[in-house]
Amino acid sequence: MMNIQLEKPVFYLNEFALRFELGPDDVDIWLDDNRKNYNEEYFEIAMSRALSIYEAAFKPSDMIKVCYQIFSDGRKKIRKSDYFFKLFEPLCGKALEFSEHRDIYTEDLEYKRHCWKRVTISDVFVSELNIKPIIQACIDGDFGDRGPTLAGQLFIINCDKELMFHLYDDRGLDVAASSKWALEDLYQNQNQLLLDYDKQYMDSLFK
Repeated sequence: MMNIQLEKPVFYLNEFALRFELGPDDVDIWLDDNRKNYNEEYFEIAMSRALSIYEAAFKPSDMIKVCYQIFSDGRKKIRKSDYFFKLFEPLCGKALEFSEHRDIYTEDLEYKRHCWKRVTISDVFVSELNIKPIIQACIDGDFGDRGPTLAGQLFIINCDKELMFHLYDDRGLDVAASSKWALEDLYQNQNQLLLDYDKQYMDSLFK
């Protein structure tokens, strides 16, 4: 696999990465102070921004891999009944690989049985993904009552462009790459969505 770290926080653990803001600061998540009613405008903006970034980074003919991982105490497993497999059911005939990893978050792995369980779907074209419900499940990660969500971490890897897309929650997403050149078009075309907090570093990559 290309030289990209598949672990959070993607932006800070990869030399070449961009961080984008999804949920707008000037729109509240809630319609009321009791936090009982969601402001759908907030989630619609987050979805629109995520789709714009995704479509700028991935073309229909690009070859991709989908990686999904969960933390395990040695007993917890990725099961075929997990929502991940419902989301990606159209790809059920593709190459599927289950693996275990102890080379990420090593400071948290206190016992030998602790590991990260990962499933990878390979040989997929972007055109085969129904991306909207996938993005929605990631955006709603902290709001389970809005609909089904993913319990683990999802990474979509563009094998042709050598970059990786990771939407961590409603606040934002990271795109990392093997080189800064793989990110240059995305940096230019989606510049208005780059997170202000880290923008100085991102600007320095392309000076």
